[in-house]
Amino acid sequence: MAVKQKNVLGPVPSSPEVRLQIILRALQGLQARDGTQVQTYGNIVTCLGTVAVPSDPTSYMKFIEDVKSVQGILMKECANNSNEVIFVTLKALYDEISNPTKSPSPVMSIVLQLISIEDLSAAVKFILNSGYPEQSLETALHTLCTWLTKWTYTENLGPLVLAFMRGLEQEHFYDILIDVTLSTIEPLFKLVLLPASRRCVWPVVHHMLSRVQHNPQAFHKIVPHTPKVIKMIAKDEAGKACLLQLINLLNALMEHFAGYPELYAPVQDAIKASRQTNNFKNPLNCNSWSNSASVVTPVRSLNEKVGLYNLGNTCYMNSVLQALYMSKAFRNQVLLQSETMLPLFSKLQILFALLQHSKKFCLSPNDILTLLRPPGFVLGHQHDSSEFLGYLLDTLHEQEKSKTCVISSSEGEEAAAEPPLTVVQQSFGGKTVTVSRCAECGTKSERIDEFRDLQLSIPQNVENNSVQSLLEYFLQSEKLCGDNQYRCDTCDRLTDGERITKIVSIPSHLILTLKHFRFDSVSQTRTKLLQRVNLESRICLEGSCFDLYAAVVHCGNTVDSGHYYTFARDSTGWYKFNDSTVSKTTEQNLHTVKPPETPYILFYAREDMSEPENLPCNRLSLALQTAVTKDQSENDMEQKNRILGKDGNAANKQRKNDDPPPPGCGGGGFGTPSGNMFVC
Repeated sequence: MAVKQKNVLGPVPSSPEVRLQIILRALQGLQARDGTQVQTYGNIVTCLGTVAVPSDPTSYMKFIEDVKSVQGILMKECANNSNEVIFVTLKALYDEISNPTKSPSPVMSIVLQLISIEDLSAAVKFILNSGYPEQSLETALHTLCTWLTKWTYTENLGPLVLAFMRGLEQEHFYDILIDVTLSTIEPLFKLVLLPASRRCVWPVVHHMLSRVQHNPQAFHKIVPHTPKVIKMIAKDEAGKACLLQLINLLNALMEHFAGYPELYAPVQDAIKASRQTNNFKNPLNCNSWSNSASVVTPVRSLNEKVGLYNLGNTCYMNSVLQALYMSKAFRNQVLLQSETMLPLFSKLQILFALLQHSKKFCLSPNDILTLLRPPGFVLGHQHDSSEFLGYLLDTLHEQEKSKTCVISSSEGEEAAAEPPLTVVQQSFGGKTVTVSRCAECGTKSERIDEFRDLQLSIPQNVENNSVQSLLEYFLQSEKLCGDNQYRCDTCDRLTDGERITKIVSIPSHLILTLKHFRFDSVSQTRTKLLQRVNLESRICLEGSCFDLYAAVVHCGNTVDSGHYYTFARDSTGWYKFNDSTVSKTTEQNLHTVKPPETPYILFYAREDMSEPENLPCNRLSLALQTAVTKDQSENDMEQKNRILGKDGNAANKQRKNDDPPPPGCGGGGFGTPSGNMFVC
């Protein structure tokens, strides 16, 4: 005869010890009966969620003994009837932890021991494929992470949290993962101090911090606690592997979110004091949780700037795009081009239009990343921002030039002696003439070159370099002798000589790249020169003065690692563009950066060039106005869905039935050849 639920446990007292003992006696009684309904074990799980953990040490020891007994009975019953018991207990567990009106006790987590670690991923898939609403998924993950801060007895709890996060990643629920991380990362990180909790908590903490790459908020929450954690782990010989992983992660994050020297100073001191050799393997070479259009951001005010999501080591691209966007004359010329431009030009137009008119705090530059990949650039790897800038400007120039040629040809026009200047040439184009002279016969040769940026070498063993002095060094005459002799056509041999470069056409906007990197023939790598170069707010070139308005800064020791961010100004002041984070700053903060943070690409505007006004939306092409309207509609819908507790993709993820499939519809047990109860 089936046992009714109301007679299984009866009234449950408030004392946790007594509650657990009643549950234990009920389980022992059920074991002695025949024909017990498996569903009763779901009721047991629910009741476990009401059992608080005692704080008194003596009571706690007896409490843990009873917990072990309850767990033993459940595991024995599972062995006899595994599919049904596991399904019922797992469903009861999820129903409790996903209920936003409840705060179940972590004691309930002992039922996780019924599932082997190898089968946790399948269990998570079963939950995600059962059509539960996203709000319940977020509540469930938050509950599990909260349990981790209070309960270390259940060995499978940490692995389940990790499996749950990975399952949500695969379904692109990045907003859930980010929200839960921001609310739980601080208490979880503090538990890394304790050896008893470190084993199950540290993998979760590492996963969270390495995936939140679009914003430093999660990392900065744990920074104040880091010195103490490093100090405590360093005292524990068993924690050596964890300490090395932590130091690697901290160094990577401090490079990735550069620009906070005062905040990071105690962390760097603690790392030095730990005397651990940094075996640096970048732990950020993984998918960032920001690679999703579903990340909902609050509405920005009109005076604030829009950030760009880091799509996996794409700071080299983001920093350049923001500097070009802040080149207002260039931006306006791009926006006013016709609608028949080639793909890259069109996508850059849309990006600039949204950076100016979007209500979002952050946008994804995925279209630019997809269309523009210089030779040798590998997705997910760090690259040289100067190389990217050069490739971007060259591609835009060639695309516009080819379009002009096609139009002229289709209209039957004769080739003009001087084709019209492209947008890139109008803003950044200049000309140099290089004169080489033979020292023996006096013969001269000239070569005229167009440039879009000037590459300034940094003399070694010279102190107090400045941008002005590097520019003058670039224009100095060069002796051609030794291995670098001049090939004289008149003498028909190599001779000593002299070469000098002059700028014969100065651009309206001058881009200067400070060559902080050089090729080391011994190591066969590009190393970074860490000499400091003083930045002048104003420089002079060929009788014209130029004012600094943007600078791309590199933080790190090699060109293929570290982090890029940008300082830039407009009429409202200076801003710091650090991927998705844009903050107000001062020019003084740019002038005081110190190695390994070095200004790398500098943008100057000629003083006679007045700053143009922002283009209003109604002056944009119809296609760009449509893109802006669509973006604003998407943002309004996201804000509305956030208020209602929904997500734009929720309709596609809703379950067809109110409950998951009945027990057994997936076939055999978790590890049996006949199938898996979790349909994956």
